[in-house]
Amino acid sequence: MEAMTTVTSTGGITKVNHAVFASQSNLLTESHLCFNKDQFSRTDFIVERFLNLARRRASLQQIHNDLRIYLKIVQNSMIELINDDYADFVNLSSNLVGLKETIDKLTKDIKTIWHDFCINTQTVKQSAEFVAQKTTELIACRKAQYEIRGQIFLVKSIERLADKIASCPKEIEQFWLQNFVDAVTDVVLWFGKGNVVDDKVAAAYDICLTHVRRLTEYWLIQDLKGDCRFTEQILGIVTLNKSTDSAVSCVMTEIIAECIGEPRSNLGDFLDEVYATIQKLRKDWLQKMENSGASFANISPFLDKCLLTFVVSSLDQYFGSVVVPSDNRLFHRCYKTTCDFIGNWPDAAKSCTVLRMIRNRFNLVVYFKLETQQFLSQLKDQLDPSIIKLITNEKKEEWEEKIFYDFSKLVIYTLERIWSDEVYLPTLIDKFWDFTLKVLAKYLRWIEGIKRYYWIDRKAPEEFEIWRLFCALYADCVTVDNRTFGIALSSIWPKIREHELDVTIFGQCLSVFSTKIAEKMQEFEKFIVEDAVTSVAKILDGVCGIPRQYRWTKKPAPTNISPYISETSATLKLFKDEMNHYCWSEENITSVYKQIFAESMKIFSVKAKQVLKSVEQTETSLQRFKRKSMPVNENNADSDENKIRRQLLLDLDYFKTLAASCHIEVSHIDELMLRANPSTETIQIPSLIQSVPSTLKASTANITEEV
Repeated sequence: MEAMTTVTSTGGITKVNHAVFASQSNLLTESHLCFNKDQFSRTDFIVERFLNLARRRASLQQIHNDLRIYLKIVQNSMIELINDDYADFVNLSSNLVGLKETIDKLTKDIKTIWHDFCINTQTVKQSAEFVAQKTTELIACRKAQYEIRGQIFLVKSIERLADKIASCPKEIEQFWLQNFVDAVTDVVLWFGKGNVVDDKVAAAYDICLTHVRRLTEYWLIQDLKGDCRFTEQILGIVTLNKSTDSAVSCVMTEIIAECIGEPRSNLGDFLDEVYATIQKLRKDWLQKMENSGASFANISPFLDKCLLTFVVSSLDQYFGSVVVPSDNRLFHRCYKTTCDFIGNWPDAAKSCTVLRMIRNRFNLVVYFKLETQQFLSQLKDQLDPSIIKLITNEKKEEWEEKIFYDFSKLVIYTLERIWSDEVYLPTLIDKFWDFTLKVLAKYLRWIEGIKRYYWIDRKAPEEFEIWRLFCALYADCVTVDNRTFGIALSSIWPKIREHELDVTIFGQCLSVFSTKIAEKMQEFEKFIVEDAVTSVAKILDGVCGIPRQYRWTKKPAPTNISPYISETSATLKLFKDEMNHYCWSEENITSVYKQIFAESMKIFSVKAKQVLKSVEQTETSLQRFKRKSMPVNENNADSDENKIRRQLLLDLDYFKTLAASCHIEVSHIDELMLRANPSTETIQIPSLIQSVPSTLKASTANITEEV
């Protein structure tokens, strides 16, 4: 039978028979309890509830007995768990003791092995250190040998080069020049390899290279003047000797400068000659090298540097008054020539630095200010609306656009001038465009200033006719707007497209300007109509004077229109003639004239109603207070009120004719005519109107034709 170790309450260890507990456990487990033991594991366990449920199945005594049985079951289970855990702990402790013994043994073995290893490798370490020391000494010895050998070769190469210099022939040949190049190469290479060079050797080296520089410069000049057979080899020597700058200066002085000669008084022609000579020299050298079989690609950087550096030097030496402009036309010509020269230069990408130096020699900022400042000053001087100036005594062809104010003329001239080929430079296109917008903004500002000064603030003299001013300004706005777009289409857009730019966004700027001009023109039409109507209204005050002409004056019945009507007609004709004089379009003239006449007719109708009301009141009073009246027909023919009515009928008929010719509603005029016509004279009035003299008919016909 299997036994197990059990811990007693006294701390002793006893052997427990597993079979006994197993049989008891099985017996207890198989017994039927009067309650459900799972209820004890619930989180919401309540004693009262447990007892109530259990008493339904058993008595208190049975519940007590079953609880004691269940307690014994739980105790036995806990004892089994404790014994199992203790057994595992004892086994783990035994294993840990064995592991510690193993680790201690391994540690002792490793220390012993490492100690033995260090003792065994000490000899090897000493041998390696000895070998390393000897290797270092050997390397230092070899290095010293190399230095000495290099100095020996340097001295020999200097001697060889000195012999070559001493035996230099009058005319060099390919074979000798190649040996000379080899000698120079050896000297330069061996001198560069040496870390420490003796002072005497260094002095000899410098003397030899100085002689080499003089010889190569002489040979280079002679070869470039000749057939350019040895230029490539000579430039190789120049590069080795690091004397490129000296060679460039020599070529500039002894070849290029001699070909160009002395400067001329006309700097524009002289610059043309300089550029032409530079291009010719390059072309000639290219042709010579092609004939001799030399590679121009290897030589062109040096020759281009010589040619372009000479251009930079010439600009600094001879063209100081041009590059910082004092004469704008000369500056423009020279800069355009320079841009053409740069644009036509072969392999410009390889020489971009020097080409940029040539272009940057020209002070474009000063040129731009000189060209534009005069226009800005003139615009600023004329910006004051109180000193507005009309252009007088200027004869123009019929097809030419009319300009009536100096400021408008100056704006158009400014835009035409700065975008003309005589002034425009592609490099300054951004500045010219900004200046264009600034000029257009000043024009809008000038227009706004005139509107505020003459219309809003009313600072003009009383006798000043504002409508004439705005008629001329209206025409100028049309011309400036049209000419601005004309300049854009003919000059600005092509120049912008040369830079591969889309003109849409630039056109939007001009569209904004055109929109603002159109808004100003609408305001001017309103101002003209209001001012003209005010002038006509003063004349139409003559309607109120009709009663004074016929009351108690014994004047005969009227047969013609009133003088104020003739004056009104003449004034309306004056407005139309003035708009024609300022070259308005027929459509705009008709529109504004119609507005003026319509407003004038409204004023006339109001005043005529007042006169009729006065006449009617007078007639009523007379009929009331007269004791004895004449027959109606006789009274209507001879009374003063009837004469006033006849005069109003003539004037109303004249206005009706003009209104009909302008296609203006005349119903209110018809009402006034019916009101002014006495009931007894309904048939006689048309014949009276037909009897108006031919002069009135002619005048009416003229007005109708003009409208």
